[in-house]
Amino acid sequence: LITADELAFAGYASGKKNTTTYLQENATDTYWWSLSPSDFIDGIAGVWSVRGSDGLFGNAFVSGAGGFRPSISLVSSTTIFSGSGTSEDPYVVN
Repeated sequence: LITADELAFAGYASGKKNTTTYLQENATDTYWWSLSPSDFIDGIAGVWSVRGSDGLFGNAFVSGAGGFRPSISLVSSTTIFSGSGTSEDPYVVN
């Protein structure tokens, strides 16, 4: 799963909406969770999340319905052979 700091690097800010990041491509109205915890209140865990409909970045309790968007981190020496990084033209790396 993606972490909160990776979401921030992608352009999200706590309490702000952002629909212009690459992560919003094909997003639905469902929240999607990150791997990063945000709080623990009354026995319910909270994690940083993004609301798919408008890109609101904040914390939400994991007791509700939500999804996830997997991610992968690459070392800086990774070579991109082709692609633009979209779902229609994904990166090909080595």
